[in-house]
Amino acid sequence: MRILGIVNITDDSFSDGGKFLSSRSAIDHAVHLSRGGADIVDLGAASSNPEASRVPPAVEIERLAPVIRALKKGSVEVSVDSFSTEVQRFALSEGVHMLNDIHGFADPDLYKELGKSSAMLVVMHSVQKEGVATKANTPAQEIVGRIFDFFDERVETLLRFVSRDRLILDPGLGFFLGTDPACSFAAIRAIPEIKTRYGLPVLISASRKSFLGAVTGRAVLERSAATLACELEARRLGADYIRTHDPAALLDGCKIQDQIYS
Repeated sequence: MRILGIVNITDDSFSDGGKFLSSRSAIDHAVHLSRGGADIVDLGAASSNPEASRVPPAVEIERLAPVIRALKKGSVEVSVDSFSTEVQRFALSEGVHMLNDIHGFADPDLYKELGKSSAMLVVMHSVQKEGVATKANTPAQEIVGRIFDFFDERVETLLRFVSRDRLILDPGLGFFLGTDPACSFAAIRAIPEIKTRYGLPVLISASRKSFLGAVTGRAVLERSAATLACELEARRLGADYIRTHDPAALLDGCKIQDQIYS
């Protein structure tokens, strides 16, 4: 399993908006996460929560550029989290290790460029077809079928342009699936079936999300225990990548889990 450490270079992310908005603070935090156990640092310069404001692609690029370049000089593997085609093109030009798209690369105009690159692609499912997450009332009993319908089409399309070994599937969690936390738990339980159905690695990003708060009653920054419990169960079910705010805690949890199941 590989760990992605989250760095939000934003002013309105749901968990730490504004904390790492300056290039210096973002770089320092990314290095801290890398030293704490993150294999890859996932940089996001525009929040995607339901309350987020729209960030123009030029602003995303302005926020990302100095951070990407500094981290690459330090040999830190970089992922860029954006659904903007313009930002994705910029990230590819910078030679990032990975692109992470909440809409699963919906723009066909980008496909030939994806094919020419070597970047890993996190193909995420969300019930929203465009823009940021919304508070959708998705029936929990339908969510796994919707995830499969999306991946059936998108994986087949992307494989016409990129090799299979570059794709990673993310079923989406939290508001990307719906307001009912049962949607997220159904998606996590479906990890083994997703892996079997597509023969592709799975990424899970549960860290601090709304569905954990809905069950525990905890505020965003009080969800560390719930986050770790969810991440370790996702790992046990076969998740190949975990995207998290706290790589060091996850790494410690994995060490204990390995002792239990050894």
